[in-house]
Amino acid sequence: MQEGKACSFDVVVVGAGIAGCTAARELARYDLSICVLEAGNDIACGATRANSAIVHAGFDPVPGTLKARFNVEGSKAYPRWCDELGVQFRRNGSMVLAFDDEGRLKLDELVRRADANGVEGVRIVSGSRAREMEPNVSPEVACALVAPTGGIVDPYGFAFAAAENACGNGVRFLFNHRVERIVRVDGGFRVDAAREGFFARAVVNAAGLFADELNNMVSANRFSITPRRGEYYLYDTEYATTFEHTMFQVPGPLGKGVLVTPTIHGNMLIGPNSVSQASKTDLSTTQEGLADIVERARRTWPAASPRGAITNFAGLRAAGESGDFVIGEAVDVPGFFNIACFESPGLTSAPAVATFIASQVAARLGADGNPSFNPRRAPQLPFMAMTDEQREHAIASDPAFGHVVCRCCEVTEAEVVRALHGPLPVLSLDAIKWRTGATMGRCHGGFCSPELVEIMSRELGCSPDAIDKRLPGSRMIASARADYVELVRAGKPAVAGGPFGVADEPRSEARERHAEVGSRQAEPGGRARIEDSFDVVVIGGGAAGMAAAVSARRAGAARVAMVDREKRPGGVLKQCVHNGFGLHRMKAELTGPEYAAQEEQAVIDAGVACEYGVSVLHIDDEGVGKLVVGTRFGAELFFHAKAVVLATGSRERGLGALGIAGARPSGVYTAGCAQNFMNLQGLVPGSTAVVLGSGDIGLIMARRMTLSGIKVLGVYEIMPFSSGLRRNIVQCLDDFGIPLHLSRTVVRLEGETRLQAVVVADVDPATRRPIEGTEERIPCDTLVLSCGLIPENEVAKTAGVALSPITGGAIVDERLATSTPGIFACGNALHVHDLADFASEEGERAGAFAAAFARGEVQGGLASADEAPIEVVAGEGVRYVVPQMISHDAEGAVMLSFRVSDVIEGVRFEVRESEDVSAGEVLARARDVVAVPAEMKRMKVDAESLAGCSRIVVSAVSGLSARRAPAVEGGAR
Repeated sequence: MQEGKACSFDVVVVGAGIAGCTAARELARYDLSICVLEAGNDIACGATRANSAIVHAGFDPVPGTLKARFNVEGSKAYPRWCDELGVQFRRNGSMVLAFDDEGRLKLDELVRRADANGVEGVRIVSGSRAREMEPNVSPEVACALVAPTGGIVDPYGFAFAAAENACGNGVRFLFNHRVERIVRVDGGFRVDAAREGFFARAVVNAAGLFADELNNMVSANRFSITPRRGEYYLYDTEYATTFEHTMFQVPGPLGKGVLVTPTIHGNMLIGPNSVSQASKTDLSTTQEGLADIVERARRTWPAASPRGAITNFAGLRAAGESGDFVIGEAVDVPGFFNIACFESPGLTSAPAVATFIASQVAARLGADGNPSFNPRRAPQLPFMAMTDEQREHAIASDPAFGHVVCRCCEVTEAEVVRALHGPLPVLSLDAIKWRTGATMGRCHGGFCSPELVEIMSRELGCSPDAIDKRLPGSRMIASARADYVELVRAGKPAVAGGPFGVADEPRSEARERHAEVGSRQAEPGGRARIEDSFDVVVIGGGAAGMAAAVSARRAGAARVAMVDREKRPGGVLKQCVHNGFGLHRMKAELTGPEYAAQEEQAVIDAGVACEYGVSVLHIDDEGVGKLVVGTRFGAELFFHAKAVVLATGSRERGLGALGIAGARPSGVYTAGCAQNFMNLQGLVPGSTAVVLGSGDIGLIMARRMTLSGIKVLGVYEIMPFSSGLRRNIVQCLDDFGIPLHLSRTVVRLEGETRLQAVVVADVDPATRRPIEGTEERIPCDTLVLSCGLIPENEVAKTAGVALSPITGGAIVDERLATSTPGIFACGNALHVHDLADFASEEGERAGAFAAAFARGEVQGGLASADEAPIEVVAGEGVRYVVPQMISHDAEGAVMLSFRVSDVIEGVRFEVRESEDVSAGEVLARARDVVAVPAEMKRMKVDAESLAGCSRIVVSAVSGLSARRAPAVEGGAR
């Protein structure tokens, strides 16, 4: 470093993408002072964060090009780099598909390129062999090229590990430092960034899409970069095994085309297309582009569709004029080194390019090696990947490993805190996402975003309204109370009146002892392993779970445990501060917290052993029972149970599952997430809002936001009828002058940082597709999604429970027994309820039958029956029925719960032996003035009437005078 120069470094690296981070790491091998300047607020803010995540084998680049050289060298270097940096890498191999003779000729050319580039193991196989290797590939494949050295990696994780290793070896990283000017001066360069000047003896230009602008500031050898947008769909982990290889189609003039590939995290990815654009920052997706990649992916994977996608996104590639990389020292500017036009295979080439550039810089500056350089970074095994023994050890070392924050990806508080206090600063919520995996799951942060904001505020001492989602200015929420940080650091509720958001009622002595035990169990320093045995373990402490636990005790189960992930029971009821609960069950109109409080008191009075703050990870079969394995702050728990009740609730359908195109700004919330922010944390999400979807919680949140001073411009519903209860439409919308727009939906989001507007369009009722030419732009800073609930059954899957493709919940019989003996299901985990009262009643049945099973009074699951059960079928006008089967030894009245598939006026419900509504004996009949899909209906059928039946059909048809009184259970909250 030169003496007397402020902010002086031997080398300034511009850009902290994959090129800049790997170059910084390799430069640290030399005795040099190094600084990385990044325009964004995190590493990998550009192309590195949004690409195909593929380590290419190297058969595609034209021999003799820089792409060919560095691709092959980089691919060979990946195993060593990933080992040193503690990064996951897998050589899954790649396959290029040809569908005709012309395609076969292109494969032959790729084989010749592979040979010229030095890629080993490339071969062509027949179409039949390709289908043997990949059973889900198209039957139209004629032949395929197989390259075993292709691989997959996490691009962000690889760049972050390289940056962290560089940082540990003395490299300095500065974020929010956009380079505005580079000037050649005596002895080096003046680099101006973020109102701060730097001197560097050498500059490495790794500025991605902006590398041409930096080069052209100092060099006469100018070049230009064209941003090329590529759009993607990312699928749920349940699609992880669809393909083993990365599946390409024969390449075209714009690249390798749409691919289908597994990811290192267990998802599946399709895309990209290739669209040139002028903007270097616009990452918006388009409806046309997303539809195009699905259509083109079907040539590889005929079953491809938007269904199962958890998000869509776009990335930009830096396409140069020559079609090749621009790598090395500018010939007319000694000391200025380019890593430019670094499009595909840039990710693959990065290690080799970094090594090459670092050696060039060191030679130019005459630098010696750094004797203290440590190439290794201690691997950080994610909690999700740990064994039970490793988890127990982790919890013993840090009790916060026992607290799972992100339920979808099993990310713990310890991992979040560790990231917040790591060597590289955390300046946004997305930085936590990329470093830990939190919010990356199927709910996309709907559950964990509020808690993550709270943890960030506590650890960093910043108010929630200063926390960005992604880019600078993408505020997570609009405003927070001044003492928010003080409250969360003290462990106090941010909403006055108690943890329920309303004044706590006087506690009974039993409740006080119950609270004391719960708080004492959450203290650190206790046993890292807790093991116990119970007759019945209920998983979930919401309305259904609390009722199931009490019912199991009353039905004779000696020891009953209820475990819940929250600090107190109640589930979503705790944040539902509106009234309307308890009308059926308690014959009184209560708020959600009041309803929960009464149910909690019943749990305490029944002597149920309660374990709060527990995240159940999996259920194992012990032969004579089940082993429920979970964690909580400070301990790992192992519960031996004779019977288990699944009352795990549901999750909201997030933005990613809706396929909405456009930008990815902050200001978009699921209704439950917004409700948590407002009712439990006292935070205001925005100032002007649009609600998409007319589910009950969306209608209630429209009213709640209005009462808080937020202007709600309207509720938009894709269906021609509302998804919410009629009473909520009147009380939440009509009474507050909030318009409800049926057959209209949001088709696009605008805003690079915070949401600026949504574009809505009319929807064809028949196809449910937007009608072109009906678009309307609505300025707003908040979008609240109320687009349906999905039963939460990840724990059920670990136990092998068979799930219904219609409800998303378990397939059960009249006892609510699942396909796995000893496991029962109820509440929203079984099917979505619109009334908490009905979920509680269902929980009572599940708890009673679970207790009977534990005592040996009834048989196990569906598979244990000696005789095939009676099948229950959804007939005309009915979407689904629960239970899906009834055992022949059923007694008394069997409750059938169902939803209609459309609005039916003057409706007649019938249970028959035949699907023909005019034939077969009517076993049960009910009627109503109107039935809508938003309202669950219930009716009973006498078990004795089912004698001799092999199947029954539930139908709903029009045919009753609307003047007749209803006689079927339903109703409004």
